[in-house]
Amino acid sequence: MGRPDDSEIESFYWDTAVGMRSAFLSDAGTDRVKLDELLHGADVFFSNRHPGYLEQAGLTADHLAAHNRGLIHAQVLLHGAEGPWATRPGFDEIGACVCGIFALGGTLEHPEQPPMLPIVDNIVGWFGTIGVLQALRRRASEGGSYRVRVSLTRVCLWLITLGILDKEVATKTAGSMTEHTAIPPELFTAETPLGTYQGMTDQIEFSSLPQGFTTTVLEPMGANLAEWLPSARRAA
Repeated sequence: MGRPDDSEIESFYWDTAVGMRSAFLSDAGTDRVKLDELLHGADVFFSNRHPGYLEQAGLTADHLAAHNRGLIHAQVLLHGAEGPWATRPGFDEIGACVCGIFALGGTLEHPEQPPMLPIVDNIVGWFGTIGVLQALRRRASEGGSYRVRVSLTRVCLWLITLGILDKEVATKTAGSMTEHTAIPPELFTAETPLGTYQGMTDQIEFSSLPQGFTTTVLEPMGANLAEWLPSARRAA
């Protein structure tokens, strides 16, 4: 869900919107009424807006939980929700830079972007998903509404705690034998309204769950109506 005046780098959208429908609603007037109606049928609300936007738009976890019992409120922030840097916006590389990861890629005097990019964007998404799933499990047994927050900078700091390999050893070892060689992912190809798309399949399969994208692969921004599909709406 985006606002009608939103803009996005096309390549970023193509990469991150796979499997999702896309609709436009503003945060005021009749559009806001429609958004509130949709929230009544939602299990999860997710935002990665700039710090302060949710407070301004009345979309904080406390506000939404008061009107939508059982809602899981998930949010990605750069430096977290508290502290002197809480209001600073930013993205993956900024969190990595202030944590020293760019200094590890080069030196303190001449920092360099590390070979991996994005650095923690994917991990942040996985952590957020785990947090939401745990909240849904807890809601099923205990009831209640829950808030999930993930900080890009904090995940960068966690990444460093896993250990730092010597760059020369890592360069020499990578690809030197099977156990040190990346496994090519399984890919799929689909025809979409935006053209031919090739991407990764689900890399883990569960016999009890459908695999792949059964309804949407890639849609243009704002291509869908702002409404729930019949099978997606949460029971009130």
